Amino acid sequence: MLVIPSIDLEGGRAVKRVKGRRGEYVFVGDPLELARKFSRAPLVHIVDLDGAERGAPANLDAVAAISDIVEGACQLGGGLRDLRSVERALDLCDYAVVGTLPFTEPRLFEEIARAFPGKVVISLDVSEGWVMGGGWTVKLVKFKDALRRLEGLDLAAAIYTSVDVEGTGAGPLLTDVEALRRIARKVYYAGGVSHCGHLELLRSAGFDGAIVGYALYRGDLSCVREDFTY
Repeated sequence: MLVIPSIDLEGGRAVKRVKGRRGEYVFVGDPLELARKFSRAPLVHIVDLDGAERGAPANLDAVAAISDIVEGACQLGGGLRDLRSVERALDLCDYAVVGTLPFTEPRLFEEIARAFPGKVVISLDVSEGWVMGGGWTVKLVKFKDALRRLEGLDLAAAIYTSVDVEGTGAGPLLTDVEALRRIARKVYYAGGVSHCGHLELLRSAGFDGAIVGYALYRGDLSCVREDFTY
């Protein structure tokens, strides 16, 4: 299983929020320092938190600097709500991560997914059974209904983010991996991972990758190999 470092951006800083709430942090630091730390990872996950809240990318200079440092692939999400935003994301990274648009403007999302086959990642950010949007502030659609709407598109990956444990280290809240696999080539998990036992749970459940932030920053995952696999 791939371990995917996450760099979340707010005001040009790297931060790790608790349950996505602005002002509640377990980490604030230099995104370029993290990029250098994770430069050899096969895939780095970048989230523009300001962009997600504003509905348009807001930290593209920082993203560009990170992209220049990392040697592997990167994927960028946060505020990608139209074709131009997705194009800008793909100019900087290998994959564009979209979460809100598929459920607010499904026809436009389908057009984008078909315009960039194998380049679009769907992020399903789930709280209490609801897919959340707008920077995790708005309930969009029930998770099971979301899966039905996404069938038949050539999506690079699906990310299941458990909002209720994000940034807490409390451990993953698992979901139906096979249901996710029906909508995308790869299936990743994010939220609450803090030790190697959590990675084992995710690998045993069948996830292709785990997106991890603070636990990697602190160096708590000694079981992760140099090639960022577990």
